[in-house]
Amino acid sequence: MINLGPRRVEEPARGLIKPMEESVVEYLQISGLLQRKKAAPAIAAWDEAAGPELSERARAVSFRRGILTIEVESSTLLSELRGFASEDLRARADALLEDASIRKLSFKLKRR
Repeated sequence: MINLGPRRVEEPARGLIKPMEESVVEYLQISGLLQRKKAAPAIAAWDEAAGPELSERARAVSFRRGILTIEVESSTLLSELRGFASEDLRARADALLEDASIRKLSFKLKRR
């Protein structure tokens, strides 16, 4: 077994060698690095749309299937963002992207 972070992967039998490209792609998928690379533009768009003060207290943590997940520091801010500012912030962040489309913002309270 090879330990690649949160998952374990079976080692290939001796004598069976994979091409390097295949091994690298497999590692990127297992480690989650490939997903994070795809999420980077949407996360950067959130930071710009939210501004420096808000993006410190409400941090974008993932982007999957058009949903940008934002981790929020307090329940008060969580309520405010869900109730009043969500659509405006989503539209501003989405306008900053060329390819990816932010369909929805999902807010969750940061665990301490």
